[in-house]
Amino acid sequence: MKYALQPVDRIEITVLVDNYTDLLLIEDDSSVHRPKLSHGRTLLAEHGLSLLIQITYGQKTHTILMDAGASEIALFKNADVLGLNLDDIEEIVISHGHFDHIGALDKVLRASSCRLPVNLHPASFAPRRKKLVDGSYTDLPTMKRDEVTHAGGILALSEKPSLLCNQHILLTGEIERITSYEQGSPVLETFEKGDYIKDPFRDDQSLVLNLKNKGLIIVSGCAHAGIVNSVLYAQKITGIAPVHAIMGGFHLSGPYFSKIIPQTISDLCTIHPDHIIPMHCTGWEAQVSMAKEMPEQFLLSSVGTRFQFH
Repeated sequence: MKYALQPVDRIEITVLVDNYTDLLLIEDDSSVHRPKLSHGRTLLAEHGLSLLIQITYGQKTHTILMDAGASEIALFKNADVLGLNLDDIEEIVISHGHFDHIGALDKVLRASSCRLPVNLHPASFAPRRKKLVDGSYTDLPTMKRDEVTHAGGILALSEKPSLLCNQHILLTGEIERITSYEQGSPVLETFEKGDYIKDPFRDDQSLVLNLKNKGLIIVSGCAHAGIVNSVLYAQKITGIAPVHAIMGGFHLSGPYFSKIIPQTISDLCTIHPDHIIPMHCTGWEAQVSMAKEMPEQFLLSSVGTRFQFH
């Protein structure tokens, strides 16, 4: 089934939370705007992701929040330093239920002047754990439905693709797995049907935009389903082939994922986006490799950067 994702004229994506901060970056052009802060003002980085996304079409503008970082501290501190009004947020999208994407969710909801829809996959609430080197397990923080609703969230649950903001934003829902090498993590497990199993990350979803006359912009949280799978699925369900930008966490960090970096980059080169913007859990090795193999397309993310597409 094809979803009629309507084109937008302009997209601004501000990095509220990411793993990396660098106030000495100075780009300021039509695509990348780095924050210029007065002496003594700084931004916080943490192992998490949160993006403030604003789309414009005609005279209409929508603002949504994708993910909410790992803590309550960084998102609010950075929004204050950057002079961003979080009360502009109309809806929230959660890419998946891991702690580094939901840390400030309750606080954002409580701070809002109105109840906000929270769009996510039902599997985001499943209990999860991680297997340690010694064979033992550690439980991961779990989202609670009642905590989200009590904080002011209106749950919008879907396993399938869904359209937001008058059909100008698409959430992929559960992503189809096509590639042979994007198999997820062997140490992450989730509770399903009475037992723990290797986590299939059914809740992993990406956000998709259609930039007028340019093509798709695919934004992943961690791409546990695989960043190539995510892009291919976005193309399939929209019927739109050109890709203007791929950005977000690509989850290629660590020894297990290092072996799939070459194939991932090879397939991304075949997709040939105009921009590639790895963030969060992509990892240093993968980022350096992308910068080397895709030098004209690579853009470095840092906290406070505003990426502008038009």
